[in-house]
Amino acid sequence: MEVMDFNNTIWNLFRDISLKKDSVFRPMYDKYGLTSMQVRILKDVREQEQTIGSLGKSLCVAGANISAMCRKLEKEGFLNRVRDKSDERVVKVHLSEKGENAILDIEALLTKKFNVCLKNESTENINDIIQGLQKLNFLLQQINDLDISL
Repeated sequence: MEVMDFNNTIWNLFRDISLKKDSVFRPMYDKYGLTSMQVRILKDVREQEQTIGSLGKSLCVAGANISAMCRKLEKEGFLNRVRDKSDERVVKVHLSEKGENAILDIEALLTKKFNVCLKNESTENINDIIQGLQKLNFLLQQINDLDISL
């Protein structure tokens, strides 16, 4: 396969996957008035206690942007932000009860949807999908690591 054919195929697949991913997830997020990034924030906070800074790093979002997103989520009742008593520059983020309930509901709906589809897929096919994505991720990392001047 020619390089440009490969490139075009990858871009087209990324677009199609992104559109399909949005059509699967958006109804679940819309129920709570959340965006996919807001859900990612809530999920990360649920997995472990976070500061605004650590959350920004884990999601690759600039500090000012993640701070604004968390303020909005707090205003809407999904998060609680608390300044660290030993260093007031540090803001810790915790899920509120509303945030916890939203994430649990979204995860339950997602589990139901995936269970329906995955029960008809062979373990081999599922592993092939994961391995293919891992190989693509590795290839993209190799391309990213190249030191070629533009």
